[in-house]
Amino acid sequence: MTIEEFQPDKPGHLTTIVRRVSGSARVVRNGAANLVGRLPATVRATLAGVSNLVGRLPATVKATQVGVQATTGALQQLPDTTLRSLAASSAGLGAGLYLAGKNRLLVALGIVPAIVVGAAIALRPHKTVAPPKSSI
Repeated sequence: MTIEEFQPDKPGHLTTIVRRVSGSARVVRNGAANLVGRLPATVRATLAGVSNLVGRLPATVKATQVGVQATTGALQQLPDTTLRSLAASSAGLGAGLYLAGKNRLLVALGIVPAIVVGAAIALRPHKTVAPPKSSI
């Protein structure tokens, strides 16, 4: 289309494109203005949530430590054969999920018990065994 063929009262292809672009620009501009208007309230709500989280963090950490210590203590009371069986079963479950192509999170959840049991075995206090008395 040439300049001589452009008729403002009869919309052509170029006029239609210009109108669509300007309409889209208006929608984007209005959406951005709306977003900027809501931004301070969103920031305030986020900061309030973060301060609430920070306030609860020490109690959460303490509760987690107590839970881990209780679980480790209970696992350490089990015999070695039971702990090894639990660890092997969990590792086998994780390997099976991996080979089946399952989600990584699901594979990790299958292996977590093996890690916990392994930590319980590693952190178990070792009993000192006296050497056998020689009969010489």
